[in-house]
Amino acid sequence: MLDDLNLPAGLSPALRAVCDELPVPVTIADPDQTDMPLVYVNPAFETLTQYPAAEVLGQNCRFLQGPLTDKTATDEIATVCQRRAADSFCLINYRKDGSLFFNLLAIQPIDIGRSRTMLMGCQFAFRPTQTGGTLARTGAMIDRAQRQMRLGSRAGPHQVNIHDTYRLDTIAMRFEAAFTRVKNTLVKNSNTIMREGTALQRTEQVVAGGFAGRDPAHVARLLG
Repeated sequence: MLDDLNLPAGLSPALRAVCDELPVPVTIADPDQTDMPLVYVNPAFETLTQYPAAEVLGQNCRFLQGPLTDKTATDEIATVCQRRAADSFCLINYRKDGSLFFNLLAIQPIDIGRSRTMLMGCQFAFRPTQTGGTLARTGAMIDRAQRQMRLGSRAGPHQVNIHDTYRLDTIAMRFEAAFTRVKNTLVKNSNTIMREGTALQRTEQVVAGGFAGRDPAHVARLLG
């Protein structure tokens, strides 16, 4: 699902495999490239949006926007991406066939090594009562609805389906699980590279120093 990025520290095969298997739609964008293009999308993203990877890799994800997409939300997303920060949003997006869906989007920066940071996004087609703005605002409305219900008042200017609260919690846990799996894979990959680098350095030191006159057991320990 991912072409050769030709980067000094590209995405490892292990990371690609993990993302391919994630049940939630995942995208990875490179903020160091012009217009912050997508460099990876997983099969779940293709299923949700109907866009095959071949059509969207190298593009900014704004191709998902349409007439009803909230510009306030997209401006906030752009700011978060430029800052390489983490945040969550709710906005209307569009599939390839033109049908719209309410997208619950979470963004997290991921360190792929050698001082390279990319942006991982998780999406979920969501149907909340309110349609527009950031997840923070949607969450605030749900919080108000919960307080109203605890106080015995179900009426109010911002009525929200209380079932949305549980759905948000469930989706948040799925997103967190996806980010955790990716970050664990990156850490494991980084540790492997460090071990390989250390072993190579030891080998180079031994070769540079020469094997002449060395005890074989000592050489073996140096190379171990």
